[in-house]
Formats: sequence, structure tokens, C-alpha cells
Amino acid sequence: MDIRGLRHRLLRHAWVLLIALLLPVIAPRLPVGASLTAAAPSAQVLNAVIEGAPADQTAPAGPALTVMAPADATVDSLAVSYARNPASIVWANGYGPGGEPQAGSPVLLPPGPGALVPVQSGESPSQFAAGLGIDPTVLLAYNVLQEDAPLAGGSYLQVPLADAPQGSLNPAAFIPTAAGIPEVPPSHGGDSFPYGECTYYVATRRSITWSGNAGEWWGNARWSRPEGEVPVAGAVVVFEGPGYSYDGHVAFVDSVNADGSFVISEMNYDGRGVVDQRTVQTNDPSIVGFIY
Repeated sequence: MDIRGLRHRLLRHAWVLLIALLLPVIAPRLPVGASLTAAAPSAQVLNAVIEGAPADQTAPAGPALTVMAPADATVDSLAVSYARNPASIVWANGYGPGGEPQAGSPVLLPPGPGALVPVQSGESPSQFAAGLGIDPTVLLAYNVLQEDAPLAGGSYLQVPLADAPQGSLNPAAFIPTAAGIPEVPPSHGGDSFPYGECTYYVATRRSITWSGNAGEWWGNARWSRPEGEVPVAGAVVVFEGPGYSYDGHVAFVDSVNADGSFVISEMNYDGRGVVDQRTVQTNDPSIVGFIY
């Protein structure tokens, strides 16, 4: 990095250091829902992703860098050139579906793999960092942040994978939307299930590569898709229990609210072939989990 780039980066860090000094006491963050395996971060992977990550997956490749994207640069080409993690680059810079660096634009290259942690409504980046027990400057190595202003509930910040608490998500499984909210990458759906069933409707909203009744999807999907306990837009939610057919029920997650509740679209809940939309609370005991 040249002198001008270094000066720019130091200025970006300055507000975090200042705010950190002014925060002698920060209330601890509330625990979030378990989405990590119980093993130590260096030997585990996030739920909702691949299993069996190598033990050195969390090792940083070096310090964070801000580079100017050359012509025809892509996230993948920069990741290869600088030995960085492509998913962490995507999230650090907020590249949406199909987004790539623009020639001549600055690109933040985080030191290593990251994890997505939900932000509490009204929480500032420095408060977020203090609640996790990490140096506020670490956030600037994994996120492009302009100010230490309150953040919207439902948004996420990226932290080093080794520092990820329970409830974190793997950025490789999701794409960032506006305001740092994760979403399952869109995919083309079909009509490979019987018309009028809940499975039919979900299969028209996204690609379904497994078979079976709704109640079998949770087990059948895990061989091809990540699963977890955190609602994310674009995911499939699986239900079973009172109020649902003995074959179970599935629906498509349209969006997630700031309070954690989520909006679903579904078929065959109010009647065969009938499509409806409703809001579900995260503590609904009929939720089996989410297929991403």
C-alpha cells in the first residue's frame, strides 16, 4: 500500500479508537441462537455450511489490505492474487448478486475467513466490538465502515472466524443485500412436485435438488445444501407437529424482520393450491430448521 493509502486507512481506524476510549463500560451482548458446532473455532465450521473444515482455516493470510481494483479484476482473481478468502471479500465490500469490483475502485481484502454476526438494533460498531470482546479496529479489517453510527436491527457485521460466537453464519453460504442483511443466493425453481402441495410451491421459488415429502426434506437436503437454525431470506423453513400435516410442511422465507421474526410464503396451509403469506416467530416450536 502506498503512503496515501496508508494515511487513508489510518483515518478510517481513528474514529473506532476514539470511540473505544470513550466506552469504559459496555453492557454485555445477549446470547444468540446456537448455529455453531461445539468444537473450538479452529477445528469446526459454522452450521449452515460445509462440515469438516481444515484446522488452519481460520489462520489469517496477513494484514488487511485496501487495493485499487485493476481492469477486469474479479473477487476470485483478487482472492487468488493476495491469498485471501473470496467470501470475506464479498461481504467486506458489500458486493450483491453478481457484483464485482469496478476498475479503479478501492477493495478491502480481509486477513482471513470471516463469519457473520447479527447486530442488535441501535448498536454501534464500537459497542458491537466491545460486546464480542474484540478490538474495534478488527471490524475495519473485515467491513467497510464509514462511521460509528447506530446500525439497523437484522443487519450483520463480519468478524474473524476464530472470534465468531454461537449464532454466526458462514458468508460463503449467503450474499449481502442492502444494509448488510444476508440472503440465500437466488436459484431457478421448477414444478417437480405435485401441484397444490407445499413442496410444489417452494420448488417454484428456488431450485430443489432433493425429493420426498415435506417432512423428509430436512434429512434429504443436508447432503446437498447447508442447514441451520437462523432464518434468512431465500431459505426453506421446515415445520412439523400440531397444525401441520403428518407429512410435515415447508415454506419459503421472504424476509426477516428486525425482531428476528420472519415472513413466509406457502401453499396448502389454508387449502390445497392456495398461496398465503404470514409472519412466524423464531420461538415457534414447530420449526425444524432452515435449508439454505
